[in-house]
Formats: sequence, C-alpha cells, structure tokens
Amino acid sequence: MHTMVISRSVMTCHIIRMMAVGLLLLATMDLTTAHNKYPGIPAYNILASDHIPFTQVQPSNVSQQCLDAFAQLVTNITKAAYVADAMGKPAAGALVGNVAWIGHYDECKSLKYKYCIVQMHVDGTSIDPRLALDVSWGVCAPQECSPEDVKNGINLLAKYANISQYITPNAKAMAVCSHDQTYDAGFIGMVAFCSIILLVILQSSLIETASRIKLPKLTSPLLQLQAESFFETRRRGDKEEEDDVPLIGSEGNLAGQNVVVQEPAQQNMVTRLLQSFSLTSNTAKLLDSKQSDRSIGCLNGLRVISMFWVILGHTLVFALVTPNIENPLSLIKYLKRFGFQAILNATFSVDTFFFLSGLLVGFLTFMRMAKTDGKIPWFWFYFHRFWRLTPVYMFTILFFMYLVPYMGKGPFWFFDTKTACAKYWWTNLLYINNFYPKTIDAECIGWTWYLANDMQFFIVSPIFLMSFFMLPIVGVILVIVTILASFIVTGTLVGYYDLPVFFNMEYLEPKYIHDHPHPPPMDFQSMIYGKPYCRISPYLVGIALGYIMYKIGNRKVKMNPIIALLGWLITAAIAISVLYGNYPSLHGNYLPSLTANVIYASVSRFAWSIALAWIVFACKYGYGGWINNILSWSGWVVLSRLTYTAYLVHPIVLFTFYLNFATAMDFSIILLSVYFVGCLGISYGLAAVFSIAIEYPCANIEKFLMPKDVQSKRTVDASSSSRETIQKS
Repeated sequence: MHTMVISRSVMTCHIIRMMAVGLLLLATMDLTTAHNKYPGIPAYNILASDHIPFTQVQPSNVSQQCLDAFAQLVTNITKAAYVADAMGKPAAGALVGNVAWIGHYDECKSLKYKYCIVQMHVDGTSIDPRLALDVSWGVCAPQECSPEDVKNGINLLAKYANISQYITPNAKAMAVCSHDQTYDAGFIGMVAFCSIILLVILQSSLIETASRIKLPKLTSPLLQLQAESFFETRRRGDKEEEDDVPLIGSEGNLAGQNVVVQEPAQQNMVTRLLQSFSLTSNTAKLLDSKQSDRSIGCLNGLRVISMFWVILGHTLVFALVTPNIENPLSLIKYLKRFGFQAILNATFSVDTFFFLSGLLVGFLTFMRMAKTDGKIPWFWFYFHRFWRLTPVYMFTILFFMYLVPYMGKGPFWFFDTKTACAKYWWTNLLYINNFYPKTIDAECIGWTWYLANDMQFFIVSPIFLMSFFMLPIVGVILVIVTILASFIVTGTLVGYYDLPVFFNMEYLEPKYIHDHPHPPPMDFQSMIYGKPYCRISPYLVGIALGYIMYKIGNRKVKMNPIIALLGWLITAAIAISVLYGNYPSLHGNYLPSLTANVIYASVSRFAWSIALAWIVFACKYGYGGWINNILSWSGWVVLSRLTYTAYLVHPIVLFTFYLNFATAMDFSIILLSVYFVGCLGISYGLAAVFSIAIEYPCANIEKFLMPKDVQSKRTVDASSSSRETIQKS
C-alpha cells in the first residue's frame, strides 16, 4: 500500500511537470508545422482555421499582434528553446505546497521578452486529493502580448493540449507583467524635493560649524549675522518636556539639551528655519542617551521592545503572504511550535502603544492642568499632536509612491504603490483611513491604521481628562462604561458575523484559500482589528494609570512584598494566557467555540493593558527589580526616539526585501532570524534618516509657530511640575 502511494505521488509530479512544459512545446511543434504548411496564412487565421483543433477556442480573446509574435517565435527554434527554458515549470515539492513556478526572470528579460506572472489553478484531485493548488506561474511572452493576452493565451494552449480540466488561469486574477521603469514626474519631483532638503541641511550645518569658529574669520555679513544668532541660541536654552506621542521617543530625556526657541527680536525667520534643519544639532539630539528626572525610564524599554516585536511579527507575516516560498507546509509546522505563539500574537504590541499613548497623554496633561487650574489651550493641544505626526507621515507616503518602485526588480516586483495612495492619501491626512476605504488591504500604506486609531483616541481624550480632573468619580465611571461598551460592541460583531479570533492553520491550506478569496481573517481585520471602538480599552487603562501616578506624585509607595510578588505572578499569568491561550487549537486538541471567540476578542486586549499597567506602576515606584533595570537601560533611549519613523518605514523595507527575490525562497527559523535582524537594522537606519531630515526639523519649527505664552505653559510649567511630582527613575 505504501509503495502504491509513493508511485502515485511520483506519477502526479511527472504529470504536473508535463503540463507546463508540454503547453509551449506542443504549441511550438504544431504551430511550426502549420506555419510551414500554410506560409501565407497569418498566425491569427492559422489558430482560427479548421486545419488544427482550435475551433472550440475563441481566438479573438488573444490579440492578433500577440499571435503573430508567437508564430514568429516558433519559426526560430533556438529562441523558442530559450523562451521555454525561461518559462516557469513545476518544481519539486508540489505535493507539499511549492506553488512558486517562477522560471528565470533575467533570462526572459535578456531575450527582450515580457516576463509575466499568471495565477493558475491546478486541479489534480482526481489523481491526489491534496493536489488542488493556486500557483504563480512565470511566463515569458512577446512584448506585443498584453497581460490579458497572456492569460487568455495560456487558457488557449491548455484547451489545445486537452488538459484544461487540470490547469486553468485563475478567473479572478489577471496576469501581471514586468515593464521597464521610466522616471516619471513624481519621481523627478520627489528627487528634487529631497535634494532641497539636503541642501537646507547642509546650509544649516555650515552655519552651526561657523558659529564654533572665531567670528572675525567670517567674511560674509549674512553668514556672520547667522552665526552670531546661532551661537547665541546654542548658549542659551532650557530642557524640553516629555512628549505625549507614544511612538515618538521622549525628548524630555535630553538632559541639558539646549533646543529652546529664541525670541523673534533676536533672530530673523530665515535663520531660525535654517537652524531647525541642523544636521549636527539634530544628530546630537538623537544620540544623547541621558535620562532626565522627568522621565519614566521603563517606557523607553517598552517602546523599543514593542517595536522589535512589531517588526518580528511582520517579518513572519510578509513571509507567509509572499508567493515565492517553496516550502509553505514546513512553515506551517514551524507555526505550530509553542515558541511561535508570541510571534503570531505580535498584534498585542500595538495595544502596548495604545496603552502608552493614554498613559502619557493623561499623566502629562494632568500635570499641566494642575499648574493652570485646569486651563489647557486646546487648539495647541491638538495642533501639537497633528504637527508631530503628520509631516514625516506624508513624506513616507510620497517616498512609498514615487521612490520605492525604482528600488527593485524581479518576478514579483510588480506591486502597485501609487493607485491606493493617489486615491486615498487624504484619508491618511485626516486620520480616517481605518474607516475609509472599508478594508485594510485597500488603504494607502495600510499599516498606518494604528495612527488613525491613536489620533481618534486623542481627539476624544479631553472628555476623560476633564472628567478625571474635575470629578474623579465621574472619570472612573466614564472609563468603565466606555470599556464595557467596547466589550459589547466587539463581542456582538464577532458573534453576529462568526468571525474567528484565534489563528487557525486551516486558513493556510491551499484548498481553503482557493475557496475563500477573502477569508475570515481579512474580515476580522477590517471589521474589528482596525476600529477604534474595538481597540480603545488599552488607551483608557493608560489614562486611568496616568491619573493614579499623577495623584501619587513623588510620594513613596509602601507595598507588602507578598502583595508585590502576587502582582507580578498575576501579571505573568494574564500575559501568558493572552499570548499562548490558542496553542491547543493549533494541534487539533481544542477548537475554540463561538463563545470563546467572543470572550477572547472582547477581553484579551484589556487584559493585556492591565498587565502593562502593573509593569509600569511597579517599575516606577520601586517594585520592578531586574525588570525595571532592563526596561530603564539608557541604551534604549536613542532607539526609542526612532520608534515612530521605524514604524512607518519598516514595512517598506520588508516589501523591498521579499519582493526582490528572483527565485523560490526556502523558509527556515535560521533564515527568518537573519531576515529579521537585517530588516531591523535597515529599518532603524532609514528611520534615523527620516527623523533627522524631516521629523526633528518639523518639531523644531513647531517651537516658533506656537505663541510664546502657550510654549511657556508647555515647557516651563510642565517641566517644573515634573520635577516636583516624579522621582528620578
């Protein structure tokens, strides 16, 4: 019996190989014969004639130019052999999920032909029940053939070879063909814009360098004036307060950094703008690892580790969705391992940022309100958040649209960076991209759904902040009611639409993917994962903890060691339950019921934020031990300042990396580790460039956009309040 199964599997592999290779060879031989027999008849008419068995096919589905080019090819046997060699062919491992029939991209392009990827459905279930695959087939086609011609031509050849019952183009997917990149207006404009920024940075850096040289050596009156002004700016100044944007590293950690704005009378506008772009000043700001007494040290570690977690999760997810993995079933086996649960559940890293956002907004705003008797300049409250996030955000969109397409080539380097962003960029600018368009995969740089949620939470935050400050009991009730409402809405959506919350291996099975073009996980992402009313609970827990820490101030918290130990044990139990609760279902030992899905979807992210609240509280007030030592390490400070830009650019790095593979990619844990470390380093390197060139200059410009009295309230009052209420971490 075992021998029979092996024999059938071997026979199946041979049959599949013969399908692809036979298509071109059969067509080549017959069309060559027909062309020699009827030399005066165009290829279009040959295919439509009754002399060869193509009468059941509508030749009008393929353009005459394409058919003529193909007929010309088959008269050149040598070139036809090269084309056949460059064509994708079923590779070893088809029965274990190798659906990357890529062919040879460079060989096809060297022939001056068009390389196309056609999504094919192979149905060999009559031979083997496992043989139902959606494959990516590399086709080398004449330049005269359009993507539609390629797809219809494959169907034409399959019918002619009488194997259309086994292999057919996917009706819902078009062929995607390579094309030579030309420098369009968008690329030229983006390069010009980046060049202007570079020139401004160089000019600003020269002025700062000149300010450190003896002033009489400066011959230009304008340069002399600018240098004197800059020198005066660097000589004076004060410390900045901690920023309330969780993805942006705390600027309050820059002990002794002189980055205050000069009074307008002492500097002209041009000089102040130039100073904002100073390379040396902004780099020094980025690399300063000192932590001030105004910071909550453990937040830096939480920021950086959470961002590492995000990138690790995306490194795995991008590998899962990349169509050129040759051993997907081996990948599925890895996912069943216990250790991979933390990677599969990397989505909770985003809830960490929601929690941190609420904590910082609450804690810092309560301190300001205490100094101003509850009065906050609400316009500047919102302007500050919008200005800190938006410039580098919009620059990333432009970078993705107009520069990324020129950063690669290969069989899969056809992804569209422009259509969605050209159509929906304004939704990102207004921070409503998590509602419109309706699905995450249709958004412009879809990973920024997080920013839309965070901005929406920030917009409604004054309701909770004022309630806590004026009548704390009302604030507590309002937070509890809102969290319960979030539970109800989330649970209702999951229950009504029967949305799976736990990751299930069934979603990766080829047959399931073929039968469900938009599987439930995508519905869950669009309906629940990216919606603020389903994700607000960690943010509210953060605001509540911010109020508690504000009220405690610098008073020492006395806690029984047993209570502290119990707190850590409960926190560990909650975190482990959230991250590893789905492990039994991956092995078929337990299939979550609808009730389990509802409860987990409703409560898990709230539970995760409760665990985080204890970690921050314990670390801040002396009960963190070695955990606080790790999270408060000064080495995290520099990386924490790059968190926001690293979040923006790391998917671009992963896109560029995975889609530049020209051959099938073998997946293993070692390779995943190498990919992760490499993409992590490149992402943070690119993030540093974005921060120094765009983010920091815009943050500096904000300081002289704000009125002096507003800036004074943000800097002086909050800073003094920090010194009074926060003990040194």
